[in-house]
Amino acid sequence: MTKIPAHNHAIIRAEVKKPIINVAGIIYWTKDLIKDIGMELSETSSGNPIAAYIDDENNRGVTCAALIKTSHIAVHIWDEPDPALVQLDVYTCS
Repeated sequence: MTKIPAHNHAIIRAEVKKPIINVAGIIYWTKDLIKDIGMELSETSSGNPIAAYIDDENNRGVTCAALIKTSHIAVHIWDEPDPALVQLDVYTCS
């Protein structure tokens, strides 16, 4: 009998006073989260996780995406509003 994996999806929206505002910080935070929730990064040819700082008016902030062995994690932090806005998306089928 084939075991069907559980599918779990968490979407968290939070307002924060001290947002992460740089690429190195969001990559470190994302890797730490992956370790803390017992997940593993997938092997990729282009680096994992990946992140960028977006510098468009009314959309400034960092974005990070990670491929985990069971799906994905994405986080977006808009640092212009006060308080800053964080949107975290974690999906796993484990």
